Formats: sequence, C-alpha cells, structure tokens
Amino acid sequence: MVKILVIGAGRSTSSLIGYLLKQAPAFNWQVTVADNNLSLAQERVKQHAHAEAVTFDVSNATEREAFIKANDFVISMLPANMHGDVARDCVRLGRHIATASYVSNDMRE
Repeated sequence: MVKILVIGAGRSTSSLIGYLLKQAPAFNWQVTVADNNLSLAQERVKQHAHAEAVTFDVSNATEREAFIKANDFVISMLPANMHGDVARDCVRLGRHIATASYVSNDMRE
C-alpha cells in the first residue's frame, strides 16, 4: 500500500483529492488529507474507504515530521510561501514531494 499525504484541503484541492480517491482502490493507495480545519478535510474525503481526514498544524515541526514520516508521498497544497519546511522535511526523511506552486527561492534551498 502506498500512503499519500495531501497537506491542505482548500478549494484548489477538490479535483486532486477526487482523482486520488477515485484511483485509490485500483492502485492500493491510502490517502490522508491533513488540514488545520478538520471539517474541511472530512468534507473532501467523504468517508471514503481509502482515505482519512486529520487535523494538522504545519507550523508544528514535531507533528509535521510525524505525518511526513508515516507516508510515502507528500502533496503540499499549501500557499507557496509555506512549502519550504515541508520540502526540507521530505528531503531529510527520504519522502517524495509534489507541489502545485512555482519554485520559490525557499524551495531552491
């Protein structure tokens, strides 16, 4: 099973999460949608068998590391200025990461 962590459940994530959930049974994916607003994350996963919604504070380094470490692939749907810490943790922990944002100076580092 491949564990996918989607950080952020805002408006721009609905199509992405819908696609991941549609493909999850065929590819044996477990999708975790993490957001600081639990009800928004729950709205995105809709009690799907291959998904869970969790509360997540991206500024909490210990919590961020634990979530990243527990997953194989991270998709950061945060605002561009918030990707840096997530990306650094992913590199340090050997996790793949994708974002929907341009490459900022913080991401280059």
